[in-house]
Amino acid sequence: MMENYVAKLNELTQKTGYALRYEDLGSVGPAHDKVFTQRVILNGKVYPDGVGKNKKDAKRNAAKNALECFLNSIDTTENAAEVSTAPIHQNVTCHIHQTSITQTNYVSWLNEYGQRNGMNIRAVESTRPGPNSTIQCCSFVVGDTEYPIVTGKTKKEAKEEAAKLVYDMIVGSKSTETAGETYNQTFPQQNEELNQSVSNICNTTRGLSANSDSSFTGVNYVGFINNYCQERNLRPTYIEERRCGPPHLPQFFYKLKINKKEYPEGEGKNAKEAKQDAARLAWVILQMDNEVFMRSAESEDSTTPMSVESSTPESHESLSQNMPMSISYPEIADSSNPSLAQDAVKRKTMGNSKNETRALSRFTLDFDIIECLGSGSFGCVHKVKDKLLEKHFAVKIICCDEIKKSLREAKTLSDLLHRNIIRYYTSWMEDTGCQCDISADSCSSSFQPAYNPSAKYLYIQMELCDTKTLQVWIDEKNTQPLEDSERGEESLKIARQIVSGVEYIHSKKQIHRDLKPANILFGLDEDEVVKIGDFGLVTRDDDAFMDRTASTGTPTYMAPEQRTKTYDRKVDIFALGLIYLELLWKVSSGHERARVLLDARYQKFPTEFSLKFPQEKRIIESMLCQQPEGRPEASTLEAELEEIFKMQRMPQGNVTI
Repeated sequence: MMENYVAKLNELTQKTGYALRYEDLGSVGPAHDKVFTQRVILNGKVYPDGVGKNKKDAKRNAAKNALECFLNSIDTTENAAEVSTAPIHQNVTCHIHQTSITQTNYVSWLNEYGQRNGMNIRAVESTRPGPNSTIQCCSFVVGDTEYPIVTGKTKKEAKEEAAKLVYDMIVGSKSTETAGETYNQTFPQQNEELNQSVSNICNTTRGLSANSDSSFTGVNYVGFINNYCQERNLRPTYIEERRCGPPHLPQFFYKLKINKKEYPEGEGKNAKEAKQDAARLAWVILQMDNEVFMRSAESEDSTTPMSVESSTPESHESLSQNMPMSISYPEIADSSNPSLAQDAVKRKTMGNSKNETRALSRFTLDFDIIECLGSGSFGCVHKVKDKLLEKHFAVKIICCDEIKKSLREAKTLSDLLHRNIIRYYTSWMEDTGCQCDISADSCSSSFQPAYNPSAKYLYIQMELCDTKTLQVWIDEKNTQPLEDSERGEESLKIARQIVSGVEYIHSKKQIHRDLKPANILFGLDEDEVVKIGDFGLVTRDDDAFMDRTASTGTPTYMAPEQRTKTYDRKVDIFALGLIYLELLWKVSSGHERARVLLDARYQKFPTEFSLKFPQEKRIIESMLCQQPEGRPEASTLEAELEEIFKMQRMPQGNVTI
């Protein structure tokens, strides 16, 4: 007979006084074989998902997972003293899993890690089409750090694997010295091979964290590669290709070889930096592999376009069909409005449950929430209907750890009014996020900060766009024959609009810094009117190279100088060059796309492309110039694309050669 975990969990909450609620995450699969998912939120803490063939089984498994995690955390606390005095012959594996990590509770460990360190933990979930079925994707944002996207057969598997990757990177990045201080114990070398692998990761990470150079701070690509190879029993080798430059300013060139496969050359001011760059280039290609991670355009959605974004693409990074992770706390009435506060108290008193209270906020008072369009690295986006105007809008909700930083996007959008830029309407701050109907089949959301009750929320009301991003448009075109005669004309039409929007952004002394297909949307009112979105990384441009945040943006589309702190608006031109190439040229796989984009960064293009699009190739070459001063201004590009457009419209007999 099955144990009644639901009853046991109820008994626990009665004894502890904890607030308990179950969250229905919907179902997946065909009607005859549905898989339902629920999870427990206990006292504001989210526990691992439970799945089952019906809602009852899913609820029971969710209760079971919550109980196991809760009891494990208690056991870990009670046994802390014993752990610190453990025998010194414990091996490394035991040390790494000191916190009782099992294959089913990495998500729980990650939530506890966030709570202990006062960091927000946010999952970015999305889907992408696979050969036979939809592939579930997930990545985590821990504080301000985004981790790579991982795929799985189910949402739960993808989420667990994503949490495991974060765990491996966090634990792997701690040196054995730090670990010894934490647990007050040392470990002998019982398993030489395992110890060597762990030591390599620790030494590499320690070296990077001590590196004063800003080029790679915070992103340990060597660690990513080591972790990837260790899990698959592969052997990474860094090969020095050459050195050049004067003695006081040398330049190193390394390439990474994994087993028999070689990856592009990386460069840097020293061997360590060059290896990091080589690892980064290899990592981009590995992300393109359907068997490993989501293609980089989706994965780096490091950031999401937030107008109808789903996320990145995820988030996709942006407007992809993401299923956002929901974290919920009881909402608090707006104390700045006495009448609303009184209403909230009445509602709380009259409610069926003292733990189920709803906040009366401007968002819930002014809008009907239609659906959650998706979530990204910094928030979620909802399709809403203005109750008074009876019009639809997109509202982006951002959890503000830093008010100044979060307001940057709203301030930028409020200064921009252009046909090819998502229109901004208004913004406001609230003390709480929003809660949606969790029983709905659409993407549900209960967006709240993880373990940060003092956080504020920024609401940005924007123009509602089509959920189809430029990335989706490109993917659809890539399924059509290469001889598609309309693709070139349609691509030119889209490229002209993007360039027009970027030229306007630059005229306002701004740099977008994260242009990519997943951040470019289409309007609803007119056919294929391009809308540039996601201004979360925008920065000022004062006509000079300035010190800025290094490695900000999406690696696939980042200009070479963007990995440093010194760059200007020309980084947007470099990204545009790669986007225009993707618009024009068909690729049949993620590997081919990775190869074409990487080759293009070094001015190498497919032979057929050069023959079919000679004028476009010349323009793209100039946009992808390694030196920013060699790239054209957006206004120059606009004029050049206009010339191509006129030539396409001109009768063939009138073309002057």
